[in-house]
Amino acid sequence: MFAFTSIIRKQIVAPAAVNLFRATPTVAAPLSGAAPASLGFYRGFKVRTSVKKFCKDCYMVRRRGRVYVYCKSNGKHKQRQG
Repeated sequence: MFAFTSIIRKQIVAPAAVNLFRATPTVAAPLSGAAPASLGFYRGFKVRTSVKKFCKDCYMVRRRGRVYVYCKSNGKHKQRQG
């Protein structure tokens, strides 16, 4: 009797579990080396407790109670205090 119930469990439970774990993700379109302009990638701010100017083109602005550092020559210098 016990052998018969284990065979039934294997037939009912095993195929559903196998299908769930064998699912493989597929990519709709291959990605090229360059990112499309529609995605809008941009460099964000570094968030720090104390901000400072890195070069002569950096300048500080206070807006909405926060201090921001912007740079005209290098986007990596953007910072936000807070």
